[in-house]
Amino acid sequence: MKARKTLALICYTVCSAACIAAGLVSYMAFASRITYTFGFLLFVPIWIGAFWFLSFFNALSREKKGKKVKYVVKKSLTKGLSMLANVLSVLLLCFWVYAYIFKIMPAGGTADKNSDPLKNAAASISITETI
Repeated sequence: MKARKTLALICYTVCSAACIAAGLVSYMAFASRITYTFGFLLFVPIWIGAFWFLSFFNALSREKKGKKVKYVVKKSLTKGLSMLANVLSVLLLCFWVYAYIFKIMPAGGTADKNSDPLKNAAASISITETI
């Protein structure tokens, strides 16, 4: 029973560290230290890892025997920690939905729609060859 409780708290600690890392990546993208696209690519696996470890924590912190549920970690602590991690995860996900819609997507639409990138590349190659 004690090993299960210890493992549950280790899983929650890893989940918390992953949420903090995801928040740090989000802040770095917001502060323009990294691009939003690179930040999003870093955020997704970290966020998925946090979700997995939160799931492990929830599975390890309670034990089912038939219809009875016995909490290895105190019930209020389990629900409070789980709610805290879920709220933080949802807030980070909302930030990235906002960033994707307003910061990442418009970058692709700023190019001139009439210009053909292959023509521009061919023109620049022919100019450099003649010099």
